Amino acid sequence: MYRGVRAYAAAAAWIIVLLSMSACSELGMFAPPPVETAFHPAPPPPPPPPPMQPTAPPPPGEAYGELVRWFAAAGYRDFQIQALAEHARTESGFRPCAAGPGGYHYLYQWSGTRLRQLHAFAHTDGCPQLHTQLAFADKELRNDPKYACFWSATSEPAAYAALRRGFGRGSC
Repeated sequence: MYRGVRAYAAAAAWIIVLLSMSACSELGMFAPPPVETAFHPAPPPPPPPPPMQPTAPPPPGEAYGELVRWFAAAGYRDFQIQALAEHARTESGFRPCAAGPGGYHYLYQWSGTRLRQLHAFAHTDGCPQLHTQLAFADKELRNDPKYACFWSATSEPAAYAALRRGFGRGSC
């Protein structure tokens, strides 16, 4: 008796499956319209406004604080940050728009090809904002093999020496 009930239950289940499959094909006329006619996405939002250009670069004390915060947020270790700060103090006295003899400019006293690359990176011929200079220094440090010594240093003096060699066109 149970075999017969099971057989009928299985047959009924198959019939329901078959009917629902054919119902799907019969309901094709009720399909939603193609995506391109059913939905028109909103236009993209306007780009964010450029950051406010300060009227003057930050004074040395503020530049030092911004440098420390920026490199910390970028994942640098404390001794690396202090080496970068010491290098900026030596090069420009933390003056983001400093101009030195021999065509050296800005926080880390870029010149020549590196200065042109900084201007291209910053999209300006004038003094780039401090955060832009820090981002460019980060790009150089992370992408130029001559800074490998900086990344392998384990102390502030070793990291500072690597910066002096690297920024001075030296190597490890």
